[in-house]
Amino acid sequence: MTDKKDMEEETDLQNDESIAEDTEEEIPLFDDEIPARDRKLQTNPFDFIVSSISSQIDDGSIVLQDQFQRRRVWNDAKASRLIESLILNVPIPVCYFAEIEEGAYAVVDGQQRLTSIYRFLTNQFYLRGLKVRPDLNRKRFHQLPSADQRLIKARTIRCIVILKESHPDIRFDVFERLNTATVSLNRQELRNSTYRGELNDVIIKLCNNSTFLKIRKAETPDKRMRDAELILRFFAFHFGGESFSGRFTRHLDNYLLFGRKFDDVEIERHQKAFEETMEKVFDAFGDEAFRRIDARGAPENQINSAIFDAIMLTFARIERKILESKRDKIREAYRSVCNNPEFIDAISRATRDTSRLNTRLAKWAEALNSHGIKCPVISFGKPSDASTSPYSPE
Repeated sequence: MTDKKDMEEETDLQNDESIAEDTEEEIPLFDDEIPARDRKLQTNPFDFIVSSISSQIDDGSIVLQDQFQRRRVWNDAKASRLIESLILNVPIPVCYFAEIEEGAYAVVDGQQRLTSIYRFLTNQFYLRGLKVRPDLNRKRFHQLPSADQRLIKARTIRCIVILKESHPDIRFDVFERLNTATVSLNRQELRNSTYRGELNDVIIKLCNNSTFLKIRKAETPDKRMRDAELILRFFAFHFGGESFSGRFTRHLDNYLLFGRKFDDVEIERHQKAFEETMEKVFDAFGDEAFRRIDARGAPENQINSAIFDAIMLTFARIERKILESKRDKIREAYRSVCNNPEFIDAISRATRDTSRLNTRLAKWAEALNSHGIKCPVISFGKPSDASTSPYSPE
């Protein structure tokens, strides 16, 4: 019988949808942009002993889900079945790690399995719903018979480390292929597993920005890190738009990779730009910001990522005092652009296509200018930019 708490956890995960899913362009494995000589994937296998999991996680040599990763997805009933499998010596699927700096490994595939083991070893939940060993239900690790404790601790799990010498794009392609679980990692969760650093840190921090939470109508960050991707989108195009060459997803990947080199001054500049722009947006739209106006003139429930791009990138370039004095005009301009067929098309389908990105930016700027708010017309993706991008994989 399913535990009520488990059902609530699963429902909570499914309903965490203040941000609409964005349309993502397909990125083929080993595409033509990567020279054949660079298409290398270096790996190293090893056997992970369960008894060492706590110390290796605690000392940071194995990075499980922390502030950089999505929240726990498996409920306690599913985690309990894994523990029962360890006791019964049922084979556990191979886990995949990504080698990161400081001689540590980030878990890419196997996140929930290893997190569940760690949580059980540290007595964070009791077993429930066991069928073969029902005698262990409602017991935490320290309450198990000594023989069962030894069985669990002695188990080994085969792990394969994808070394950092592998080409970054090839690593991403492999990571995506590895994600075959019921709740697989999305692209932003993969980025946060792989490109740890100061820029990544500040993005996670900004997910808790009070104004952003108000606009999302939420109390906590998004469980699938869609809010983190919105922040990265803003940074990648506001600060690195001149290097965009037409591959939206790769541009985000490369910007977060490049951001690992940023010093404290640059990180502060990014944080300040996001916070100030978010305040401008909230002043103008309140908690209706970034939502499409429907045919009845009412805002939709979910944030539209494509609208987020248009509003954030333009407001970042307009002084706050100008926006404050034109609040009513801004709302009129927004209502008018939401009735523009070209704008609607640019925010509704293939939203990561370069032409649609530029169309929604142009139409929004046109609406603002027509209502007396001077706004620059922004565009991205000039062909000449591709060869000079500083955000190319290292």
